[in-house]
Amino acid sequence: INEPTASSLAYGLDKKKNEVIVVYDLGGGTFDVSVLDVGDGVFQVRATSGDTFLGGDDFDHRIFCWIIEQAKLAPLSPQDARLLQMRAREAKEQLSQHGTAPITVKLGSGEYVDLTLTTAVFAEISRTLVQKTLAPTKKALRDAGLTVAEVRGVVMVGGSTRMPQIQHAVGELFKQEPLNNLDPDKVVALG
Repeated sequence: INEPTASSLAYGLDKKKNEVIVVYDLGGGTFDVSVLDVGDGVFQVRATSGDTFLGGDDFDHRIFCWIIEQAKLAPLSPQDARLLQMRAREAKEQLSQHGTAPITVKLGSGEYVDLTLTTAVFAEISRTLVQKTLAPTKKALRDAGLTVAEVRGVVMVGGSTRMPQIQHAVGELFKQEPLNNLDPDKVVALG
């Protein structure tokens, strides 16, 4: 079965009667959104959209650039760049559970980075990326001939959907809390 159907099954949406659901899938490297009709165990994909060049890695890169700018770092060695990229990803993951993420690291060049990234700052530096996910979402709804008000559930798939700014933006768009009580990295496999 396809991934949107599998994720919907994980949430038990196959038991619904004639409802429209949206599967919002933001992985590490790509973004996909699907609009499904669900009823009596039957799933029908009405529309899909997405961006094959947008994913969690882009959010990591925004943090990486923020670190370089804030620490006023000179050109980095490949090893230092990899280390900061790793710290950027760790900070993103930490912000999904806490309001702040310390970024402390000693680079091979001898420079020392000691910063704190907040959820608010991260939301600001990634605002345009969040907006880039909403355009394909709205397009999928238009292609399906539906309005936001007709959507009865939004399933979040992919580890990047843990980001607070993603949860907030999707909730605002659909005027409802997205379904996110299952591990978004495993929801397709569970289905």
